[in-house]
Amino acid sequence: MSMFREHWIGGLVAYSAFFTVSLITTFAVPIFYDTVPQTWNPTIPPVRDIVKIIGCFAVAVLFGLWPDVDIKSKSQKIFYTVLFTLNVVLIVFFQKYLESALLGLFAMLPIMSKHRGWTHAKVTMILLPSVFLLIPIYAASPEWATNGTFIDAFTALREWEGLMEAIRSGFPFYVASFIGYATHLHLDGILFRSRKAQRRKARVNK
Repeated sequence: MSMFREHWIGGLVAYSAFFTVSLITTFAVPIFYDTVPQTWNPTIPPVRDIVKIIGCFAVAVLFGLWPDVDIKSKSQKIFYTVLFTLNVVLIVFFQKYLESALLGLFAMLPIMSKHRGWTHAKVTMILLPSVFLLIPIYAASPEWATNGTFIDAFTALREWEGLMEAIRSGFPFYVASFIGYATHLHLDGILFRSRKAQRRKARVNK
């Protein structure tokens, strides 16, 4: 099995297992504790929101491929196609020139690093998915929260009543991207040394 196929299948299987367990727990807990609401679990989207559920599965698969964007690969082609499309949408349809510029700047970073550099770091696995927490905050924050100095904006956001709800809306995607990312690092023998990774390293060292 090629590494590309191994990684996207790994991300899909890992998130499917997590989603199943989390879904069962979501319904089971209120049965035993009737004071707990059905919406208590923030790790997956509501069952009725099929679009977000599909989105989480797609994010898990994509982040299972993401770390290999730093080398010429199928993963790199997929992500740069996605990033180019997002840039076109931001410019043509929303006139978001600053956001487009920042996205383009970020897109250059992986190809400037060595293979298995920062894209394969454990800290990146934790920090990069945070974009799914920041986007809802940026999109939903009131206009007064994005004006003035950084200190003013930080104070305004801290006092904004909708902050936790914005974070909660992006949290399922954070979890999905984190699981996909972690699966990639595990299969590469970076997070936890899998038996397959050990056999692969042994063949390389022969």
